[in-house]
Amino acid sequence: MQQMKKGPENLPGLSFDRSDRPQSATSLLTGPVGAIAAVLAIYAVSNPDIPLHVKALAIVASTAAAMIIVEIVFFKVYLNPSTGLASAPLRPLSVERTFRKLVGFITTLCALAAGYWVLAEYQGSFYAPYWAALKLCMPWLLVLAPFYVAYVDRRQTEPEDAYAALGAIIMYGRPIADIRAVWLHILGWIVKAFFLPLMFVYLCSSLTSFLSAISGDGPAGIVDWHRLGIDLFFLYDVIFAAAGYSLTLRILDTHIRTVEPTAFGWIVCLICYQPFYSVTFSYLAFSDQARWQAALPEGYLLQSLWGFAVLFCLFIYAWSTVCFGLRFSNLTHRGVITSGPYRWMKHPAYVSKNMSWWLISVPFLGQASYAEAIRHSILLLSVNGIYLLRAMTEERHLSWDRDYVAYKDFIRREGLWARILNLFGRRPAASGGL
Repeated sequence: MQQMKKGPENLPGLSFDRSDRPQSATSLLTGPVGAIAAVLAIYAVSNPDIPLHVKALAIVASTAAAMIIVEIVFFKVYLNPSTGLASAPLRPLSVERTFRKLVGFITTLCALAAGYWVLAEYQGSFYAPYWAALKLCMPWLLVLAPFYVAYVDRRQTEPEDAYAALGAIIMYGRPIADIRAVWLHILGWIVKAFFLPLMFVYLCSSLTSFLSAISGDGPAGIVDWHRLGIDLFFLYDVIFAAAGYSLTLRILDTHIRTVEPTAFGWIVCLICYQPFYSVTFSYLAFSDQARWQAALPEGYLLQSLWGFAVLFCLFIYAWSTVCFGLRFSNLTHRGVITSGPYRWMKHPAYVSKNMSWWLISVPFLGQASYAEAIRHSILLLSVNGIYLLRAMTEERHLSWDRDYVAYKDFIRREGLWARILNLFGRRPAASGGL
């Protein structure tokens, strides 16, 4: 069982009322430092002459580098027992095993490349920014990989990992000794292969929108400022997501512990993303009515308050991603997050995102008829149901970890919903909490 590392609660001069809340896998300091680095990087790459994929790479690299420095220098995450690494080398360098692991690594990359080549989804222009970025990064990855593998191998408590097993199959035809480890390796790389290109492309799109919004005379009026806020929060979301999917490393304690074990868990997650998203939401299209800007009287206080409520929801959504630091990932467990908005509820990103959809699309204010308003509200409720299923499958997956079970119990007793119930003199149910 992993032991959570020290967080900012333990820094001299800082005092936090944590009650018995389990320690968060990522410190309170890591995400904000990355967020500041992201702002500086966005400003630095605002020159229109810089290619879009280079801008996106620079922002992700700067954000990740800042968080890595915090994690290594301040919190020494490489010493966490959950890394499976010793603080000093346990053995001399094994050239044979290091080479085997590199063969396993190259085999994994080749299998992914073949998948990208075969699948028609990846042949269009949508993923062009990702391929351009990959061409820049791949030589560096291949150069640095041998040094990283050799460093980690000497310190691993169990050096015969999935990479070594795959290398043994290729080099010697040796049967797999630990099928579970190799299966986890395969599923983890499938998750990364699906989401990393997607998040990078989303990042390029969000970055373009944001830089366009701040160019020229900048925002003018509440609607423009509202759109700028939305662009900024979604930009932060995909920056941290791209960094998280890129850095699943033992030395940072951001490696994958487990992957969602059920097909149903994968399905309810993947249908929320392209290319499946287009099919899902063609049936559940709830937002083709006039949105809040048109539904509410312009220039009145209600419109300003409504716009602020939308931005607040999206701020919570982005903050939830930032709190993961280098650990953000769908379908995988890479450490339990209990700080930030996760101090108050188990699924703040899902709750805030779904609330924002109600506020933005206002399906209950159908301009055509009451029947249309009811129909669109039912469609949005169906989308909310998908995210409820995602939350349920994620909780089931994470509940193998005693830290997460303790966290669920803490939220049941001390979370936002429990506090609200306490105000009315009611006790939360045994499985309560959001």
